[in-house]
Amino acid sequence: RYVWGGTSLENGIDCSGFTMRILGKYGVSLPHSSKAQPSCGTKISASDAKPGDLIFFQGTYDTPGASHVGIYVGNNMMIHCGNPIQYTSIASSYWQQHFMAFGRLH
Repeated sequence: RYVWGGTSLENGIDCSGFTMRILGKYGVSLPHSSKAQPSCGTKISASDAKPGDLIFFQGTYDTPGASHVGIYVGNNMMIHCGNPIQYTSIASSYWQQHFMAFGRLH
């Protein structure tokens, strides 16, 4: 379930905690903040996005900068920590209106 500030897949997790935990299993170290995670990579165009790249959104919460992050899996889909953790089409009007950027990790 989604828990703001959470990092536990068992007890609750938020979007940046999810990306931090999942990519950490592959040796990638990320901060626990959707605002800080964009600085961990290079901004890329949507046409260059590949599975494993991060996708950032703004305005999903009342906060400046990136407010939500997911992991792009290809074919206009991402996996992210919503409520519950789920695969979602980024082509929906909601995600399109909040799209900020794709990022490729260093």
